[in-house]
Amino acid sequence: MSDVECSKLILHKRCVEMPRQIEHPSHPEHPLTLCIHPYGRNSRFRCDLCGESCENVFCYNCCHCEFDIDISCKELGTDDNYIFQDQRFLLHPCHKHPLMLQRKPASTFLCDGCGTNEGKEMAYTCGACELWVHKSCASFPMEKEVYHHHHSLLLAFSFPLNHRKYLYEYKCDICRGYFCPTYWVYYCNRCRFFAHVKCATRENINLLTAKEEDDDSDHVIQLPHPLSLIKVDDDDDHGKNELKICDLCITPILSPPYYSCADCKYFVHLTCYLLPKTIHDDDPLNKYDSEGCQNHKLTLFASSGNPDEWFLLCRMCDKVTTGIAYLCQACNVMIDVKCASLPTIIKHASHRNHKLIKRVAGWLKYDACYCCAKSMKAQDTAYFCNNNVCKDLDFVMCIGCATLPPSIKHRWDKHPLLLTHDAYIDHPSEFYCEACEEEIEPKRWMYHCRECDQSFHIRCLTESGHHKNIKFGRKFEFGGLHPHPFTFNKVSLKFKCDGCGEIVYEHSGFECASNCNYALCRDCVPM
Repeated sequence: MSDVECSKLILHKRCVEMPRQIEHPSHPEHPLTLCIHPYGRNSRFRCDLCGESCENVFCYNCCHCEFDIDISCKELGTDDNYIFQDQRFLLHPCHKHPLMLQRKPASTFLCDGCGTNEGKEMAYTCGACELWVHKSCASFPMEKEVYHHHHSLLLAFSFPLNHRKYLYEYKCDICRGYFCPTYWVYYCNRCRFFAHVKCATRENINLLTAKEEDDDSDHVIQLPHPLSLIKVDDDDDHGKNELKICDLCITPILSPPYYSCADCKYFVHLTCYLLPKTIHDDDPLNKYDSEGCQNHKLTLFASSGNPDEWFLLCRMCDKVTTGIAYLCQACNVMIDVKCASLPTIIKHASHRNHKLIKRVAGWLKYDACYCCAKSMKAQDTAYFCNNNVCKDLDFVMCIGCATLPPSIKHRWDKHPLLLTHDAYIDHPSEFYCEACEEEIEPKRWMYHCRECDQSFHIRCLTESGHHKNIKFGRKFEFGGLHPHPFTFNKVSLKFKCDGCGEIVYEHSGFECASNCNYALCRDCVPM
């Protein structure tokens, strides 16, 4: 661009668009004005930012203090479009003065928002008060929805005063770290939920929320069933005694809509039918893997007719399933869909006063699960008490117990059997399991009916025991072992296995689906 009356004056377009006046943290007392030859046409001046002698026609000048900045000074940052950015000045609710964007990162300073000096990013500064806030922190919303809590969180620019007396007792409800009273925090006043701003804005979230950006056509999974499924909007069997079990998650279907192949009794929840094909994991699954897989991309994987894929073992709850699971192809870690969908924080009837948080046990020492007495290992994922002042600070509940159904219907009792944690209260007599007829330790969890005074071990019921993720009645082909297909049943009516001769009565195993009285135990079937 040039002046038609003065052909000697030629300017870049970006120089024409330079602001007439700026504020700079190195000279907060006065604004700086863009000047031409501030000290005369042939005079030189020294840039007060870099100290270099300059011959430029233009500079930013303070006429009161003779403070000058060369427009080409690297400290000013014109090469990175610094002075042309719309957000170079910011009025932020955290501070009473305007903040100016500092182009050059300074890793030696702690951000007054998050309290870290991580990353080489620009920051907003106040020259008068020496406030320093990361540009990313300055963009945090005043209200934020997070996966870890059911209410939206408010941003506070210091630890809230009405909770300050508990500052050193409260911990971040996400990372369990302590707080500094002067740093920003996201919190829910109603529930006393507090989180570091970095924890609340972290991108890696729980399994179920991290869906891949798939096309709609790829969103519906490829089911292992050979027949097409029909969406059921009007359930003719609703209200009858037939219990429908979803073939994917192996839990009851209580009401429509769902998908069905009525001829084969193959049923699928609508939500299971729409499960994402691929998810990313935020749980440290590398604890399961000696080679330490660092990027777990989990893909839906279904049990099939392949002998190696009849039963899938979940590494989180240690239960086998005939449904579907998420598999990491890199390290062969598999997680049942129910475990993959578990929330990070829960409240449980067995520990009513405090929240429980899901995490890997790690180096912390926990003796056993409060429910089943299962010994905890360093790589086990479980729910732990989330309160520092809890009298049961070592309370831990394994994933298998956390997913137990709250009630179970059984043919031996007309009332629902309730999962009971305190059946021993007002019950001086002993407890005996109606299934195995063995005594139940009074303070262990059990399924109990107070009206009929009937009790069951958790392990003795199909819906809660080791086979709770198995849908019985599924057909299998074993080729040369037998000419007819088999069904996998929990209780065998055959006294001995036709393969090895071992007693299989009332044990799980494979029986001929054609009623030819031929049965095989699990050890005789190639798996």
